[in-house]
Amino acid sequence: MQSLLNDWKLMLLIIFFITTGRYLFLAGAAFFICYKPGVKSFEQYIIQSRPPKEKLIKNELLFSLSTISIFSIVGIIVYVFYINELTTLYLDIHEYSWTYFFKSMFPMILIHDVYFYFKHRLLHTKWLLRKVHVVHHRSVNPTPLSAYCFHPVEAILETLIIFPLVTVLTVNLFAFLFFTFLVLLMNVWAILVLNLSRSDFATVKLENYLLPQHITTCIIKK
Repeated sequence: MQSLLNDWKLMLLIIFFITTGRYLFLAGAAFFICYKPGVKSFEQYIIQSRPPKEKLIKNELLFSLSTISIFSIVGIIVYVFYINELTTLYLDIHEYSWTYFFKSMFPMILIHDVYFYFKHRLLHTKWLLRKVHVVHHRSVNPTPLSAYCFHPVEAILETLIIFPLVTVLTVNLFAFLFFTFLVLLMNVWAILVLNLSRSDFATVKLENYLLPQHITTCIIKK
């Protein structure tokens, strides 16, 4: 494993593959299952009955490619930090324990959620909303492909929390990678906008709160 990490050319390809692969796997799979060509049985759960426009999908893919590039660059920076022993990441799970491996993900999730909340509040200030965050909100009928549809500035802001996680917290490299996978998974699920009011677990009509038009109204009012 260590010899692999020392091969920087191969690591550049692996970092880009991981960043691109998790997006294609999670966002792409969700899109093809729930949208065109889609599985017919899922159509009843989609809140917005009208299909997303081709122009919207192209826009989501374009900005997602930009975000993937930025995330890959950040991944390379973390890699450079690691090989220069500037991170608190470790490889051998048995250096601590499997219990610690799983427990270490909870502070990452908590710190990320707190950061996301304040970052999102910042992005909804007047100037940043109109100039930066508006890119994400242009998806008025969002598909899972919009999970990475960010303005480059927002994509950079999204990655800043990574550095405290890998330089302060002692976490296994694979726990960290699983955490990034989980963050994208939750993002895809949120953007999918399923009609959960038809589920046995729902007690309120969530479509009243989750419709993307509410986001558009927010922009207009600003």
